[in-house]
Amino acid sequence: MAKIGVGISFAAARSQARALAPPKSTSLSDTASAEAGPQSPGKAEGRKVRLRSAEGDSYELPYEAAVLSMLVKNTLDVEDSDDDDDDDDDENENKGSSEVYELDIPKVSSNCLAHVVKFQKHYIEEPMNELTTPLNGTDIDTIFASQPWYRDYITNLDRSMVFKIVQAANYMEIQSLLDIACLRVSTELVGKTAEEIRVILSLPKMSPEEEETARKKHPWIFEGEV
Repeated sequence: MAKIGVGISFAAARSQARALAPPKSTSLSDTASAEAGPQSPGKAEGRKVRLRSAEGDSYELPYEAAVLSMLVKNTLDVEDSDDDDDDDDDENENKGSSEVYELDIPKVSSNCLAHVVKFQKHYIEEPMNELTTPLNGTDIDTIFASQPWYRDYITNLDRSMVFKIVQAANYMEIQSLLDIACLRVSTELVGKTAEEIRVILSLPKMSPEEEETARKKHPWIFEGEV
């Protein structure tokens, strides 16, 4: 039986997620509204961003936390550039610090966005240690021994929500959140056979041709099978 290590499965999960990531420098300009154009990062200190889910529920967070998402940051940068064309610096300087910038996140559901925002808010208080391979442990408890908040955050989520967060982090381009979600997925795959991995990931059965392609692209999944 194949014995997949957490380091191998994490590297593979992260690689696959990055391959599916949207092009860099994307923004929400074509799919969402920015009702209050932000200032430059210095001028935005103390301001808030309100993210709206696919269902229309809103989640407010500090500007510094919101721009952990490159999708949000690039959108706000575009709006900032538009504002610079329309307003003079004195008028921008006089905008109240209580102003809230509202953005739609149309591809993320309310229950998932709530967890995303929770992560972003905590990250600006305690940045997550970068996850690099080889990992500094064989399980989440060990890897996050010095950061118990992150350990509890990801281990307390059920499997279906973790998969939703992988998709949301990919779409919103939040690398640290994507990494920790991929790590959690990888722990689900440790010691599993290719068939068990298929069931965990809710993948359809492969045709012989698809399995042959998979064996070439991801040989680690099939190691040890007879």
